[in-house]
Amino acid sequence: MITITDNAAEEIKLSAHNPETQDLVLRFAIEKKPEGWKYLMGFDELRSGSDVHLESNGVEYILSYENRELFDGTTIDFDEIDSETGYGFIFLNPNDPDFKQPTE
Repeated sequence: MITITDNAAEEIKLSAHNPETQDLVLRFAIEKKPEGWKYLMGFDELRSGSDVHLESNGVEYILSYENRELFDGTTIDFDEIDSETGYGFIFLNPNDPDFKQPTE
């Protein structure tokens, strides 16, 4: 389903130590907008019956059933985006109509 790289897993695990995220699971979502797909992530409660509960690289995460196919084959990394933006999560999703294979 989703592959979470070592860098992304490390960053997510650091965020999970926040007392506000206790007993919550990381949720990934996609919002389709006219200008392209918007990727969302944050800690949330598991909604049994409407969520898929999975794990990658030691990170538990959830997806809604509606987003499951949209995320199939996605890799999530954490790296430097550019000198102005700094570091951030990068979603490499071959299902995204705007996806371009990284050259580096």
